[in-house]
Amino acid sequence: MNHKEKKWIGGIGGLLALIFIVVSQIIKFQSGFFGARSFEASEPVGQWVVPCFIVLGLYLLGMINYRWLKAAWKKQSWLRWALISLDILFSFIYLWFGGLVLFVVAFTYFPFAP
Repeated sequence: MNHKEKKWIGGIGGLLALIFIVVSQIIKFQSGFFGARSFEASEPVGQWVVPCFIVLGLYLLGMINYRWLKAAWKKQSWLRWALISLDILFSFIYLWFGGLVLFVVAFTYFPFAP
């Protein structure tokens, strides 16, 4: 990637991460999450954390796919399609594993088990 692409992609990622950290700490403080760990305190935090977790995960997948596809277009025809196929396989594995991790994250903030 060239310098301008690195600045834009890194800047957007850093800004998203900073917004996530700051706002989640503000919500934790306002809801009393640090004082008493209860369902009433963790639910507002989870309503912010889960959607942001999905957005940050999809942003990371987009960055990875962008780099792999950009590298693939510079290769020979057979190697190009091999890299694209590998990228698709990686994306499926990433989304499957991300779903499992999303379940764990949601379970920590929304105690929906009996």
